[in-house]
Amino acid sequence: MSEIHFDKEKGSQIKLFTPGPVYIPERILKEMAKPNDTHRSKPYAEMHQLVEEGLKKLLYTSNDCLISTSSATGLMEACVRNLVKKDEKALFFSIGAFGDRWYKIGVSNGKVSVKEGVEWGKPITPEFAQEALNKDKYAVVFIQSNETSTGVYNPINEVIPVIKDFGALVCVDATSSMAGIKVEVDKLGIDVCLASVQKCFTLPPGLALCSISKAAIEKTSQVKNRGFYFDFLDLVKRSEKHQTPTTPPIPQIRALAAQLDYILNHEGLEKRFERHERLGKRTRMWARDINFEMFPEKGYESNTVSTMKNSLNIDIGKMVSTLLSKGYRIVNGYGDLKNKTFRIGHMGEVTVKDLENMLKILTDIVSDLRLNQ
Repeated sequence: MSEIHFDKEKGSQIKLFTPGPVYIPERILKEMAKPNDTHRSKPYAEMHQLVEEGLKKLLYTSNDCLISTSSATGLMEACVRNLVKKDEKALFFSIGAFGDRWYKIGVSNGKVSVKEGVEWGKPITPEFAQEALNKDKYAVVFIQSNETSTGVYNPINEVIPVIKDFGALVCVDATSSMAGIKVEVDKLGIDVCLASVQKCFTLPPGLALCSISKAAIEKTSQVKNRGFYFDFLDLVKRSEKHQTPTTPPIPQIRALAAQLDYILNHEGLEKRFERHERLGKRTRMWARDINFEMFPEKGYESNTVSTMKNSLNIDIGKMVSTLLSKGYRIVNGYGDLKNKTFRIGHMGEVTVKDLENMLKILTDIVSDLRLNQ
């Protein structure tokens, strides 16, 4: 089996069905190759403004939308540093590795942090949230919409109203669902909704973005020692001029402007959400037909990344590497779930036909592995 190496001439030829980064279409790569003006120029500001306006439509919000030169983890840390005072408590709901990460960020920044988690594979339910919030007074609550490690989609439409009833600010990590699954920020009252662009947005890594409410901006003004790079007030101040505080990756922002135009005016938001719903359903059908059990509790499966149990007791590593030799990449389970689960990403510009082609090859690989057990 030939190994895959860095190709300095052609770039990667692998079709990615991973939870991110995802496969990038040629039209986006061409957009990034165009020349740009500086980040303090009028042309840049006009481009930045197009991104802000597009994000507001995508997130169904009138809130400010900010751009950060970082991964989503940077904005996760920004939420912790900007919104939690020294004498306040922060609650982190966790259903997997990235919920645990947000809690660790809280602890590492010296915030009074409490984690309320459930068994991996299960969601945070409204009842669980109510019980957790009744235990103490929390200023800010942090929650994932889509947990990339477990393939669980939290029922945030039901959970967030419970949180808001307790008067807390709500921060949502929508990294692996924003631009793939509908999130209505204003309707739910989300104070910060964040993501990075290398997943459902279908861009190369290098940017994170978020919406931020007036309440969150006001709270930020009351918090000391917010740090420098991720200071929300500085980000908001610069966004008023349609700029960022420091030099951003301008090619990615150009590509984001083009992609938002494509999402909103070519594919259409509802059609995009429906396509991701079909991709999720088709992957679950495949898992059922081949006798892989889904890892998430039934009814809470993600439509952007599917996590399957190794219920056939096959060599997951070999399955992944054999598929890679055929030109497709999926991934093993995350962290402690390695070899116990595997994950298929079906987000971004993936079509049902693309997915069908990969699953057909994967089916043959699984059959061969079972025959040789």
